[in-house]
Amino acid sequence: MGLADFIRIARGNLTAEELAERDALARERSEARRAEAERARVEAEQALQRRRAQIAARDRHPERMEVAVGISSIELVCHADTLTALLVMLQDTSGWTSPRAQEGRIEALDGNMVRVHLSGHQVSLILFRTAERAQNAWQGQAVVAKRLYRAFAGIIDQVDPDAPSAEPIPPVVLDDRVGVRRGEDDEMAEPGQS
Repeated sequence: MGLADFIRIARGNLTAEELAERDALARERSEARRAEAERARVEAEQALQRRRAQIAARDRHPERMEVAVGISSIELVCHADTLTALLVMLQDTSGWTSPRAQEGRIEALDGNMVRVHLSGHQVSLILFRTAERAQNAWQGQAVVAKRLYRAFAGIIDQVDPDAPSAEPIPPVVLDDRVGVRRGEDDEMAEPGQS
């Protein structure tokens, strides 16, 4: 393109082909901007929905603790190391009493798994401490706390304290090995997100 073409284009004297090319490029840019705006809108809507779910979960936390206190007994099935991590989290919690194997409340299972019999009071304290640790602990403990909270909350959310008959409460199972069916806790919102 020479100087004459540059001057002609700068003045706006375009050929039909140049006009068509300019208009096509303008349409492409406009469509790209529209697509980007739509993508940003969808992402913002998804973020808003996640935030609402987090707020709803945080708002349900006191209710979950209250429902848990009304439970007479619930079982936790997990790896022995997970139980140890939970007990370490709870050791300085006011009102906490650790379950003991001598009392028949901890039963060894295959593959280093354990079954622990917990009272509703203990479950309420577990919900309290794991929600707090999910927000305030170092990352390694926080992920354990979040997973434990989701597992317990998933079961507690199934409990109807006003139900006329005493349906058995399913155990809280933390075992993500291949072939093990996952519980409903996998879709629970994170505890105490703000």
